[in-house]
Amino acid sequence: MNLQAFFTLWQDVGLILYAILKAFLPLPSLEVVLTPLCLKHPEKWLLYSFEGAIGTCIGGAIGYGIAYSVGRKALAHIASDEDIEKGETLMRKHGLLAVFIGGITPIPDFLLAYLAGFTKMPFLSFTLCDGMARLLRSIIVTYGLKSLGTIIHVDAFGTWFSLLILVWMLYRWYQSRRKLRSQTTSKK
Repeated sequence: MNLQAFFTLWQDVGLILYAILKAFLPLPSLEVVLTPLCLKHPEKWLLYSFEGAIGTCIGGAIGYGIAYSVGRKALAHIASDEDIEKGETLMRKHGLLAVFIGGITPIPDFLLAYLAGFTKMPFLSFTLCDGMARLLRSIIVTYGLKSLGTIIHVDAFGTWFSLLILVWMLYRWYQSRRKLRSQTTSKK
């Protein structure tokens, strides 16, 4: 069974599982899964928003727990030391505001969970703020897709739109991995 068939068959469960994993692993943004689902079933846009938010909240709690117990080492192979230091400074300076703004923007959200964990941000505060920000972002994205789906012919353009988002996210992921690899190599 290929990935597309999996998400077509297990839409809700697949969305929640992907949201959980992407919240503490460096995977492409949730929109990679959310976009095709919402374009296929625009009437479920609100349900998909809640499922995405619940999944990222659970995954964020997992990432927080890992970083809380392991510390900076949790990010050692995922982000450069420079990026970790910038994130740590940002988290210590702005706290929950950084979590909220990071939650509604397309920055890699798995970093937020790790940064909150190893800076010892209060767990409940982090989880509530992150969950609200993710829900807000999911609602904005899914409502936009629902509205867009009624304006354009989804069968003709939806697949291309989804593929374009997927290619963009993979390109951004590749760029970050290349940057990390070059920084790691230059330190040796």
